[in-house]
Amino acid sequence: MQTEKITALYARFSHDENTLGDSNSVANQKKLLVEYADSHGFTNCRTYADDGYTGVNFERPDFKRLMNDIENGLVGTVIVKDLSRLGRNYLMVGQYTEMVFPSYGVRFIAINDNVDSAEGSNELMPFSNLMNEWYSRDISKKIKASVNQRGRSGKRLTTKPIYGYKRDPENKDNWIIDEYAADVVRKVFKLYLDGYGVTAISEILRDEKIPKPNMYLEYYKHEENEIREYQYEWGGTTITSFIRRREYCGDTVNFRTRRLSYKNKKIIINPPEEQLIFENTHPAIIDRETFEKAQEIYNSRHRKHSSPDRSNVFSGYLFCLDCKARLHIHRNKRPKKVKVSFECTSYRKRIKHNPCFYHTITFLELNAYVTEQLIRLFYLANYDMTALKAMADSSCSKAETTALKNVREELESAQNRIAEINKYIQGLFEAKVRGEIDSELFGNLSKTYTDEKKSLNSRIAELLTAELHLKEENKKVHRFYSALAKHGDFHELTHELMRDLINRIEIGAAAINPETKQKTRRIDIYYVGVGLLRFD
Repeated sequence: MQTEKITALYARFSHDENTLGDSNSVANQKKLLVEYADSHGFTNCRTYADDGYTGVNFERPDFKRLMNDIENGLVGTVIVKDLSRLGRNYLMVGQYTEMVFPSYGVRFIAINDNVDSAEGSNELMPFSNLMNEWYSRDISKKIKASVNQRGRSGKRLTTKPIYGYKRDPENKDNWIIDEYAADVVRKVFKLYLDGYGVTAISEILRDEKIPKPNMYLEYYKHEENEIREYQYEWGGTTITSFIRRREYCGDTVNFRTRRLSYKNKKIIINPPEEQLIFENTHPAIIDRETFEKAQEIYNSRHRKHSSPDRSNVFSGYLFCLDCKARLHIHRNKRPKKVKVSFECTSYRKRIKHNPCFYHTITFLELNAYVTEQLIRLFYLANYDMTALKAMADSSCSKAETTALKNVREELESAQNRIAEINKYIQGLFEAKVRGEIDSELFGNLSKTYTDEKKSLNSRIAELLTAELHLKEENKKVHRFYSALAKHGDFHELTHELMRDLINRIEIGAAAINPETKQKTRRIDIYYVGVGLLRFD
């Protein structure tokens, strides 16, 4: 009987085990352990408990505290309700009970499994550990199947509303808008679309004393708590997560992440094709057009600015006409003024795999040309929309419509072929049962059809992605006309105007006309949704 060292009473409960009732709750385990210790003369008892932790993972706070006390020679006996409370990984449980505990002179008792290391080894203990792990694996499969069914039915899988929303008091499964937080989300999107980067947005929110999400949700609502400066320290990662969240335009996104296995809880982000999106499931904070604009900016990696200025209005949009590399800004500081120009990156950095010759364009020259083109674009938009639509249609619509038609035709053909293969395989199976063909012939033919079906399924996945991309491109055409109507007329080149109308600008090298001695160059402006348009 241990009288000096600690008698450790360890309890563990996982929320996955709720189906077992209250018998395994931490409170009931503690009661059982205390009664056992008292009735068997154990003294100096100390309780260690991990509530809500899986038995597969041994990285539990109180279990680690227990092991620390064991390693420091403070513990003489460890008592648990049963082996599954120590853990459900049979290799790890065996390691602790047969190697770690004995090496520190610790007696181990599992009450319900009749295990007591002081009475010698229990031959059934390894089987009990293995059964406990099988139970954990079975529970994991059932939970995964339940979550999969729920997610595919369109029900939301997240456990609590994201920042900007709160639970509906009348229905806990519904989200309603939290106006204070929603205004912050709208502010983030507006700043991002105005050309500010995530770091600059973080600084603006901090300077305006807006509490960051976890402070607002868990701390800031309690007015009696002291206000601390770190409440306002927003991070760029948080801003990026706002911008990428489809939930803000009213959609539910299921299966965004997954875990490697029931033993390894590492979270893996699923690729887009494995995620399920259900549109318009709750009130939107951000309209869909604004959200899509933000995604375009994010995906194109346009450079953002902490204080947008006119010379940077082209940043991220400029490309070399010859080698397609980006053009970077260059400021030549002179005694009285700064001359701003743009240079080809592949020449500037001497990129060997993409060589290019020296050419540059000044901000003044580029600004004058783009301004002139936009004046003519808005003139047609306001006074001759028929002519403008004719130009836009000839540039992209016919090509995109043809491409979408071709994709859909190939998709239908592949799906029909899979239906035929399924019938052929069924026919082969019936022929084999009737004895019309032998097993070897059935196996060869079946493999041929199965391989073809696998190849077709892979191609169908590619076609579905291509179809989605082309549909998104067709939506951009309507956005181009919406942007023209939104701005009404052209007054000056701004970040907002560039974002709404222009996708990229390709700039060629300057050439000197031998007769007029004037400098000329080709500049191609590609507009959002419609592609290259020229108004020369």
